[in-house]
Amino acid sequence: MTAIGARPTLLRVLLALFLTCFVSLVVATVVLLAFGHRVRVASRVLGLTLGVVFAVAAGEAAARLWRLDPKPVLAAEVLLAVLTVMVVAARPLWNPVGQLFFASFAAAALAYLAFAATVTFAGGLSPPGVAASALLLVLETAALVLTGSFAFESCDVLCRVRWSRPPPRFDPAYLPKVSLHVPAYNEPPDMLIETIRSLDRLDYPQLQIVVIDNNTKDPEIWQPVARWCEPRRRVRFVHVEDLPGYKSGALNLALREHTDPAAELVGVIDADYLVDPAYLRQVVGYFADPRIAFVQTPQDYREYHGDAYLTACYDAYEYFFVTSMPARNERDSIIFAGTMGLLRRSALERLGGWDEWTITEDAETSLRLLRAGWSGFYVGESFGRGIMPLTFAALKRQRFRWCFGGMQILRKHWRELMPWDRHPGNRLSFGQRMDYLLGGLQWLNDLVYLCFTVVLLTTAALMATSGQSGLRPILGVAVLLPAALVTSGLVRALWALNRRTGIGLRRALLAFASWLSLSWTVALACVQGLVRSRGVFLRTPKQAEGYRLANALWTARAETVLAVALWGGAGLLAGWRRPGPLLLGLLVWQGVVYASAPFMAWMNLHTKLSAQLERRRRTERLRERAAQVGPYVGVTAGLAAAAAAGVLAAVIFAGGSQPAPRRPSPFAVPQRSQGVSPNASIIRRSPVTRPPATTSPTSTGPASSTTTGPTSSTSATSTTTGPTTTAPASTSTTAP
Repeated sequence: MTAIGARPTLLRVLLALFLTCFVSLVVATVVLLAFGHRVRVASRVLGLTLGVVFAVAAGEAAARLWRLDPKPVLAAEVLLAVLTVMVVAARPLWNPVGQLFFASFAAAALAYLAFAATVTFAGGLSPPGVAASALLLVLETAALVLTGSFAFESCDVLCRVRWSRPPPRFDPAYLPKVSLHVPAYNEPPDMLIETIRSLDRLDYPQLQIVVIDNNTKDPEIWQPVARWCEPRRRVRFVHVEDLPGYKSGALNLALREHTDPAAELVGVIDADYLVDPAYLRQVVGYFADPRIAFVQTPQDYREYHGDAYLTACYDAYEYFFVTSMPARNERDSIIFAGTMGLLRRSALERLGGWDEWTITEDAETSLRLLRAGWSGFYVGESFGRGIMPLTFAALKRQRFRWCFGGMQILRKHWRELMPWDRHPGNRLSFGQRMDYLLGGLQWLNDLVYLCFTVVLLTTAALMATSGQSGLRPILGVAVLLPAALVTSGLVRALWALNRRTGIGLRRALLAFASWLSLSWTVALACVQGLVRSRGVFLRTPKQAEGYRLANALWTARAETVLAVALWGGAGLLAGWRRPGPLLLGLLVWQGVVYASAPFMAWMNLHTKLSAQLERRRRTERLRERAAQVGPYVGVTAGLAAAAAAGVLAAVIFAGGSQPAPRRPSPFAVPQRSQGVSPNASIIRRSPVTRPPATTSPTSTGPASSTTTGPTSSTSATSTTTGPTTTAPASTSTTAP
């Protein structure tokens, strides 16, 4: 059934464990799909009792199906029962279905890894075969750990009987002054005015709106907005030229120069959002609790109805805010997502403002706030809706930035996220550390996918030329458990999408395809983020007009090449060498992963946009093209890097944790002069010394596509129109 030459007794024990865990995982997955969200009872006694009964039943079923020896089966039953006890003890608020499923998944993963390790090192392989199989084992371990983190996230929400974290005290009478900041770059004037109008209609007594138009060169784009803002008492428009720091630089400028000194809270709103008038009254009251430093509400989107591509993107975005954020909120480890969130101004200023070294300054800021001892809170009600990236190419560029920023945060802060870090300035709890650590590591899932692709293509080439691959063989019934692990992960993800978003199977499949379509892009961003400290951008081929399939294939040409290579390898081996079903199935599945990219690009070619969205689509490419300040890693470089992914992953924990260069305080008073309008400013910055700036999307999770523009660190003399105010500065990092 497996490699000849391995120790027979040990393999018999492991095979019995292997098959028992297979039965357990299959049955547990079926039960999860049927009852995981329905059972509303949590009891340690019930969970332990069902766990023991379930373990014995799975062992007996495996013994009868494959006529296994009783002693190895008993060992497998004990392992299942012990893991169930551990899960019940660790997650007592889950229902028994979730506890059984996660215990079964953990047992199956451990059984497979033990089996694979035995075949690798005691299976009589040649030295090159041992080395290659050991590398494969490392990839399999990483994949199962990451899959386990996703499974935990799903169970932590869908199988939870009750939420344990009490919400902070909400005081509806607490109405401090709020300053909302709207960073914008090259936005269509009518769309930006619509956003500002929605903010000006907010039902809130003490409100300031600061619009920072960052580096828009064409006066015909920003001047209509400035004229519209000028007569409005609560709105201040600022046009900035040659400002370094991109979105975080614009937000720092708004904070230090243009925020009313009386404002206690600041908020960030993307330039394409329409906000509910009740937003502030429904959220500000949570800041009556002095421990709260930031409150986040969902990023939501509009104008996607009726279009299959945009709906798939919407459903994929929504999952993060209906699953990941509620789960993280239980451990006080949510992220600030860059729009539709509020922050306590004094806490932000104590940290020195927004850091300009990272592409994801919003998520990084929330980590620093939590590290300093503050708390965040997630309000699951949507109060605003923006516009998603309208082209597949823009979606890829956005996801590249998010992933690169996640790698930046991981490289800088990984030591602080380790459980053993006891620095007095680090007040992160164990749950907060694990959420931020796994949130960064989960980006690597697609890099692991790419590494598996390299291994699969290499294996197919060796089998086609020599008839053997040198890797450990997994044959016969031994293919059942890895196949069950892959299938269980797939159906669990679709089930979670369906249950948390309320969509049907077709929409869930399309949303899942949207996730898969970005696999190559995320893998490239991981490679770049692991080896580079400065922000880089993904250069994508121009997406042509029309419905032709060739346009979609060109937009996703790297993914198309990989899909054709994988499916071609599968077809070649099936017709010539008769490979094992596991290898054949993996080649086909990995081909599906990459083929989803041209499929989504083809769907996008059929998208019909309104006149306003069509103008926005045209400015997407202009903004992104101007913002491209770094090289693009092509197909060859990406595949070569993926082949050495084991070495690259070590960069995170070795040389990749270097701190970013210190920058001048964002609260230093810049040059400015009085102008002609009380509500508008035009600023041309003087030369300043800063580290290389980067573009900012929003969080590591889904967010709006709005970004602020690129800048140069050298510019002309400073002149300013309109009076400005300087925010009080504080460099203290202490928390309440």
